[in-house]
Amino acid sequence: MKYIIFSDAHSNLEAIDTFSRIAESVTHDKRVCLGDIVGYNADPNPCVEWVRETVDIALAGNHDYAALGKTDTTYFNSSAYQACMWTRRELTEKNKRFLGSLPVEKEEDGVHWVHSSPFEPMGWHYVSNVRDAEVNFEHFQGPLCFLGHSHLPGVIEKRSDNKISCYVAPQVGLAPCSRYIINVGSLGQPRDGNPDPTFVLYDSEKQSVEFRRFSYDLGSTQKKIMACGLPAYLADRLELGR
Repeated sequence: MKYIIFSDAHSNLEAIDTFSRIAESVTHDKRVCLGDIVGYNADPNPCVEWVRETVDIALAGNHDYAALGKTDTTYFNSSAYQACMWTRRELTEKNKRFLGSLPVEKEEDGVHWVHSSPFEPMGWHYVSNVRDAEVNFEHFQGPLCFLGHSHLPGVIEKRSDNKISCYVAPQVGLAPCSRYIINVGSLGQPRDGNPDPTFVLYDSEKQSVEFRRFSYDLGSTQKKIMACGLPAYLADRLELGR
């Protein structure tokens, strides 16, 4: 089975449009969205509708639930909170119902899919170091977990000797005696210093994972943010990949 996996699109329609064209040229069986379809950027409705119509496995993230009032927002920074409230007003009832129907984690095809972390998935924890990984490997079965949330692409591997390593690599061959937590990065708001969105290709037969990046019409996304009256910081950070 071949999968195209992405997360944290965050209402970035220009990124989704380019990604959609790329996906059409890549052989795959399923598309997987790991949540945070909305938030931050200016096109929540068309982004939700695209996910609803084209994605095979879809999860909700904290920004999706926040836009519905289904999770706490007190930890949001000012820009995130303003975008959340704006998104809540903009979303159609149909799209709210769709987001509300999505789980935050799922076991399917022998993989654990989750937005934030297998440990307390609605606690919205980040999994970014060995200590985080030690806890989270205990909270899912099987060898493989894909997640998003931090917007930072990377691989966490737990070998058969229980040693855990964190690394970034463009391609990974999954070792049969290891377990993995793989962060697929962000489609709509990269934060690793590179403004180009990230997605992942996973081939379950070859046991291979490939990270891919692409450029898009970032300027149009920035202009829309400003035109909607959203914080200028949200436009600026896209160009910096922060």
